[in-house]
Amino acid sequence: MRFLVDPETAAGDLKQGFLLVRADQDETLHSALRQVVQSQPEFAPWVPSSLCFYYTDAVQVGGRRIAERNPRIAQMVGIWSLATVEQGSGARRDLVLDMYASRERLRTAAAANLVQLHEAEAGFRAGTDTSGTEYRQTIGKTELVWSGRTTGDSTRVERPIVESWRVPGVRGVTWAAQLSLSPAWARALVGSLRVEGKGDLAKALKASPIRFVGPFYRGGGGELRFTR
Repeated sequence: MRFLVDPETAAGDLKQGFLLVRADQDETLHSALRQVVQSQPEFAPWVPSSLCFYYTDAVQVGGRRIAERNPRIAQMVGIWSLATVEQGSGARRDLVLDMYASRERLRTAAAANLVQLHEAEAGFRAGTDTSGTEYRQTIGKTELVWSGRTTGDSTRVERPIVESWRVPGVRGVTWAAQLSLSPAWARALVGSLRVEGKGDLAKALKASPIRFVGPFYRGGGGELRFTR
């Protein structure tokens, strides 16, 4: 999910040594957001933000494998980030505002390694002939409901998706994190997103002039490495 955050709001989350990235200066800005910025210049200084959900059958934390006995229950990890660069080097390293997990065992294992994952509830309802699949995430005081389906042909993903973040951890620890994701296929999504609640995430999403969902990746695996 991609959207824009008011620069005044984003500045309240900014950490020392980092600068916000304006939407009109973000070379990686998605085309859907770029069209909004070009047609409505008042949103040019707004800050790109993303919220991604990763569903997997198991997560390896150090030497421990986290999985449920019921193979139909997935481990969900969510990451909300804000576009930033390091002040000294100018290198792109987005700031993670929050991380989430749907299963208590995963949250406990992460906390033991000084990584903070807040609780989130995730569920879905399979699509019918008249409606798409409904995904529902409850994160604190924010509830997200997306209803839709994939569309178009599947496209093979040839290169890994790599993201670099700064992540606040437990007990004052600050992490440098890098995600390397290697999905097998990607497809576009069509549908509608409903945002409810009064949490910080809900407020940011409601204020954004655009909320773009997609693409949908499947297959493959990934690694999220934390260093300090």
